[in-house]
Amino acid sequence: MAKPAQSALETPMMRQYLEAKAVNPECLLLMRMGDFYEAFLDDAERLSRICGLTLTARNKDAEQPTAMAGVPHHCLHQHLPKLLAAGVRVAVMDQLEDPSQAKGLVRRGLTRVISAGTLVDEDTLPGGAANHLVALTGVDDGVAIGIAALDVSTGRFSVEEANGPGQLALVLARLQPAELVVPDEVRATDAALDRLRQALAPAALPPLASLGAFAWKGADARRFLALRLGVGSLDGFGIGPGDDHLAAAAGAAMRYAAGSLDPAASDGNVLRHVRAITRLHAGGHLVIDAACRRNLDLLRNQRDGGRAGTLLAAVDRTRTAPGARLLAEWLSRPLADLAGIARRHDAVAALVGGDALRADLREALGQVYDLERLLARIATGRCNARDLVHLAGSLRAAATCRAGLDRASLPALITALAGDLEADAELVETVTGTLVDEPPLVVSDGGLIRDGVDADLDALRAIKRDAGEWLAAYERREAQACGLARLKVGYNKVFGYYIEISKAHGEKVPTHFVRKQTLVNAERYITPELKEYEDRALGAEERIRTQELAMFTALRARCEQALPALQACAGALATLDVVAGLAEVARHSGWCRPLMDDSLTLVLVQCRHPVIEAAIGRAAFVANDTDLDAGTVGDRDAGFRAQESAVDAQAVGELDGRAADPESPAPPPAKLAIITGPNMAGKSTYIRQIALAVILAQAGSFVPAKSARIGVVDRVFTRIGAGDELARNLSTFMVEMAETAAILNHATRRSLVVLDEVGRGTSTFDGVSLAWAITEHLHDRIGCRCLFATHYHELTDLAADRAGIRNLTVAVAEQDDDVAFLHRIIPGAATKSYGIHVARLAGVPRPVIVRAKEVLSTLEQLNVSLTERERPAARPAPGQIGPVQLTLFQAVTSAAVQRLKELDLDEISPKQALALLDDLQKQARAE
Repeated sequence: MAKPAQSALETPMMRQYLEAKAVNPECLLLMRMGDFYEAFLDDAERLSRICGLTLTARNKDAEQPTAMAGVPHHCLHQHLPKLLAAGVRVAVMDQLEDPSQAKGLVRRGLTRVISAGTLVDEDTLPGGAANHLVALTGVDDGVAIGIAALDVSTGRFSVEEANGPGQLALVLARLQPAELVVPDEVRATDAALDRLRQALAPAALPPLASLGAFAWKGADARRFLALRLGVGSLDGFGIGPGDDHLAAAAGAAMRYAAGSLDPAASDGNVLRHVRAITRLHAGGHLVIDAACRRNLDLLRNQRDGGRAGTLLAAVDRTRTAPGARLLAEWLSRPLADLAGIARRHDAVAALVGGDALRADLREALGQVYDLERLLARIATGRCNARDLVHLAGSLRAAATCRAGLDRASLPALITALAGDLEADAELVETVTGTLVDEPPLVVSDGGLIRDGVDADLDALRAIKRDAGEWLAAYERREAQACGLARLKVGYNKVFGYYIEISKAHGEKVPTHFVRKQTLVNAERYITPELKEYEDRALGAEERIRTQELAMFTALRARCEQALPALQACAGALATLDVVAGLAEVARHSGWCRPLMDDSLTLVLVQCRHPVIEAAIGRAAFVANDTDLDAGTVGDRDAGFRAQESAVDAQAVGELDGRAADPESPAPPPAKLAIITGPNMAGKSTYIRQIALAVILAQAGSFVPAKSARIGVVDRVFTRIGAGDELARNLSTFMVEMAETAAILNHATRRSLVVLDEVGRGTSTFDGVSLAWAITEHLHDRIGCRCLFATHYHELTDLAADRAGIRNLTVAVAEQDDDVAFLHRIIPGAATKSYGIHVARLAGVPRPVIVRAKEVLSTLEQLNVSLTERERPAARPAPGQIGPVQLTLFQAVTSAAVQRLKELDLDEISPKQALALLDDLQKQARAE
């Protein structure tokens, strides 16, 4: 749209808009005008395009009208998600005075800047996921990077460091930032932005904001944070003298968030619910990289990035939004220390065994609102009366939970929560006794306060409520005083209330009537009593709203004073909700408590995939066993004995890996299992369910198995499936090799590695060679627990001379031309892949299937698929340079070889043999 004429932009209102726009040039500016938020010029076009709104114009008849688009003020929350999803920051300019009282142009000012990382309003936030604003000090190689993650909607605030791009990628994969804040120079440097994109890949770069150098100075940041958090130093938060990069990141995050929530007070006072910083360290937790999170569908599925079909969805039985967010955090960052894991398992076990207590707790938790975000709205002044009613209801539910815990003997993790669940009974009574049960959403609408709470308010309401009755009684009383049958009391905006008497009855007007207005046939009068009532009645409505607002503000301040205790209560309720939810799924799904130790063992008896089981039902899922051990037998036995008392005798027998019959002992455990078998038979499901069981166990959950023993894992790696990443110019095979390289470079003996079809993205010989070498490296050099599902049957030969490798396959039943996949994992190696059978099931046309069978038959006759006897040894023969390339459809017979076959060696002299050998050599070279 063409730029409007200068005169159109010089109106007082447009000058007001343009001045605010100049301060926030990157934001889409919305200005409150009556009942609408309006945008002008280019912002109007953006608003119209993104939200599908009508684009109109001011001064339409002008040669160059001013583009304009707007939304009703009460509908802004409906359009914000669209704007934020498009990466737009929205600046909101509100009316700072009542338009009816304004003299001239209504005074307006910027009241907030809404961005993806600074949301507080519940309507625009996903209830079960955190919303992290992440600040980074820099992304230079070899420099420790300070990372601060602030969830403005809950007040959770943490800092950690990353030593290089690799660690940065791990942290960002876990945090999933909604918005990034970086120094100005990072945003302005292409190389730095490229490093950021690499660290976030394959996820896209989120909305990016930047702050100037002043915000990243360590000393200034320390002073700013100490002042805002009310502490003398940051040492108590784990941010010591040498951690300026952490202080700088935290200070930048808080400055940016404060400036967005209240542009007029960017000193941080608006963030009163942010009261502490948590220092996170790399140790003590199970590390899960972005590829593993994606491959296992941990919190988001690969299909559309949603929650359906994820591990989180399969195990989430929480009743509160804070509980759902905390569960996601536990799954995203499982523990790696036995003591912490044991505390969580003890808590879950106590509630698994207490059905009545668990049911009572979950019923009470169902009455708890999103207390964390509700408290954030209280602290930022954005709550309404209904929020306070919900606060009181949540605190009553907390008291019910506390009473339930007091009646039972429970482990340390749960009993530690009891103190924080102590509800402020006085606060609950005050809120409940002051506010009506269902107050309106908009505070200014009135109707918030109960009758009987305030005598002055009751009197004002009585005036408003009884106006008709009072006027009727007054009319009767004054008519009688005048000696008239009836009297009319009227009202208009100019004169207010009046008594109208016709001129024919002028002689009957009492002396206390004061003439107000003369009409053609009547006179209008006022009396002191009527004037007094007018003053009370006309101001009652406004005074009611003012009084109710003052009482609500005082009540909100009372809640804000209790913020520390209320936040502790919210955290305790979230933890209790997670534990009760995990106990619920364990109890009703038949999950077991895993025996955790510091060995290198991984034993699962009748393990299932939690997501698939939730989809098809437990009865339809075929469970399988796993027995891996990357340590020595001595290590295994010592670790088992250390915690044998934690499981019953039958489970110990199952987990020991030895059959009850001494004449048929079970094979010794292996550290690496090669799983072969047909497509769709369950190989990928099997290896995924093992990784998910480990993550669940170390997160504090029971696991979907009959019994389990797990030596603590430091990292879980997966290489499952791949796709092109065209934005980074990476092919499928390059992505596959990059992920494999990350595993080989970072896995330790304590890691769990899950591989699926590594090498399939290139030629057969290249793929087999790579898969072979990768398997050898994992077994010989890293020595970790590993599951490798593959169609390269050649790899099964590795088990011949390596006791730490075991071959597993998927049971298949064949009859005539039909094949049934039994989904049972058994010892042995597959001899077929049944790919043609799977193609037939997928609906590939019959002519293609028939032709494929013909080609397969030809290949088998030509021995392209070698028998076990003909396969090469696991190690290459001395002097062997490389493999022999086989032909695909037609065997070519060498003429030299044919002559050799036809020779009768008994009839050849030594001299003839030498001559013949020379001739055959020349012929072979010529061929």
